[in-house]
Amino acid sequence: MSLRLQALGCMAAIGALAPQASTQATPRPQPFCIRGVSLDRAGEVKATLILRAGAIAAVLDEAAPVPPGVRVIDGAGLLCLPAFLDSYSRQGCTVPQPVKDQDVPPDVLADVGIDMRLANRKGIQPAFLAVSGLAITKDQGEAWRKQGFGAVLVAPGGELLSGTSTLATTREAAMRDLVLRDEVFAHAAFAASGPGYPSTLMGYFAQLRQFLLDCQRQIELELRYEQGRPGPRPPFDAELDTGAALVSGQRSLLCEASASDDVERWLRLADEFGLSLDFVGGLEAWRVREILLERDATVVLTLDWGKEAKDPRPKGEKGKEENKGENKGEQTEGEPAPEVESGSDPGDEHGVNAPTDEEPVWKYEEPFAVRLERRKKWEQGRDCALRLHEAGVRFVFGTANGKPGELLENVRTLVEVGLPADVALDALTRRAAEFLGVEERLGSIAAGHDATFTLWRADPLTDEDASPAWVFVDGFASEFKAQAKKDKKEGEGPGEGVDPTGTWLLEFADAEAVKEATLVLEMEEDGSVTGTLEFEDPMGGPRVESDVEGQVTGDQLELECTLEFGEFEIENTLTATLDGDTLDGESSFQPPGSNATTRQSFHAKREPE
Repeated sequence: MSLRLQALGCMAAIGALAPQASTQATPRPQPFCIRGVSLDRAGEVKATLILRAGAIAAVLDEAAPVPPGVRVIDGAGLLCLPAFLDSYSRQGCTVPQPVKDQDVPPDVLADVGIDMRLANRKGIQPAFLAVSGLAITKDQGEAWRKQGFGAVLVAPGGELLSGTSTLATTREAAMRDLVLRDEVFAHAAFAASGPGYPSTLMGYFAQLRQFLLDCQRQIELELRYEQGRPGPRPPFDAELDTGAALVSGQRSLLCEASASDDVERWLRLADEFGLSLDFVGGLEAWRVREILLERDATVVLTLDWGKEAKDPRPKGEKGKEENKGENKGEQTEGEPAPEVESGSDPGDEHGVNAPTDEEPVWKYEEPFAVRLERRKKWEQGRDCALRLHEAGVRFVFGTANGKPGELLENVRTLVEVGLPADVALDALTRRAAEFLGVEERLGSIAAGHDATFTLWRADPLTDEDASPAWVFVDGFASEFKAQAKKDKKEGEGPGEGVDPTGTWLLEFADAEAVKEATLVLEMEEDGSVTGTLEFEDPMGGPRVESDVEGQVTGDQLELECTLEFGEFEIENTLTATLDGDTLDGESSFQPPGSNATTRQSFHAKREPE
């Protein structure tokens, strides 16, 4: 027995010396004490925050003693705000295309069918869960944090019923550790990918109605089956089961609607099937603000205003209803024409017709009224948040397909034109947390809330140079160095060795129409760029060729052009990052008859000379 015990003792000793099996402990945030930080934008309320186990353990007086065992951050001169919440993003999730046919194929030898397919599911996949395809990259998470965002609603889109969104934090961690709420909203749009029926607005509406009617029938069949009443056994259909939660009001539907007409279309569906609706996009939500207020709906504003239309009004006349022409020689309605000396040419300011051998160059300029109307329409979209605030309609903000920095910049623009800064902050924090169902954990600086907030060097809602010093997400800290203040004069022009001159072959991702295009560019010393963009007309017409012009700043390229398809003209903007002989960026434009901006990413390679 003693020999056996000795052997066991030797084995235990050897086991203690041998390398232990690899076990990865769950990472835990470090305890922090943040002293003397401002809790309000005016800098009047200062406090000391104690962070433990990923939460705000206490909010103390600014002179409170430092507890032992914590890392201390001096918050003097810093502004502590709750981390912003991105209430709608199409990034961070790969959405599969719905399986169209989910029934038995029709018998081609049978008589002519008079009914619709039993389960034509083009554009229909409400059972898809974004959490199952969650894939927030390291760069995406850092891009959100650098702008003060601590959480994001990752939403599927592009289909009639595209699935259910998930709410995730922006810290760097395994996907399983990012999820705050696995199922938040069902998402809908008047759109469906792939060929075949439906492909028009009328078809989309009919397809949605048919599916929702099928969901009601599924509820009835299940009830009959449970009660033992006559009738067919209900099919096992995850899409119908998820749709049943919509028609029974158990889940809210977040509907894409930039045009006011789309808002009213969704509300008609809601009245017919008892749906609970909110809206995303909201470019024209101001037109139906009374209806939205009556329905107690929330609008997620993506601030996608499109390319800013140049204001034709003189600086002193901007914002007025009655405006004079942009130039002295421009005549407006009701204004007398300027007098011209007898025998002089109206185009000759000296009253003398100087002979010239050159042919006169005539350049068409749109009428002042047309340019003014375009500008006013752009301003109406920009000022939608102001009109909703005045009417008392709830709204929050989301990036959609854009970037966090662009969203924050547009929010600052709204503050500049009159939206109260505290209202804008509320829409990014407290109100957004309520909308996303996490107001008990996020959106406020309070004991018991998650340690998810940002320490800013300046007010991010009024100062374009504001940058975060620290961003805490779930108590995990990210420190960011101070950024140099933006200089409008310095930093313009191309970076060293950056030159896009040459011929580029563009390949568009997820494009149903234009797949490839050829871009020929030439850059001047100051970084200005001119060239041409050419591609096959997706409508079957002749090749489309358009002049492009733009600018290189650092390694960033931005080009603008007007694409002509028959009688239609589309303003297109290309933005890309230049890296040697490759370009990566996106094309943004507004399709004819739409107020929403479509974005398509592309990759390009420069062809050898």
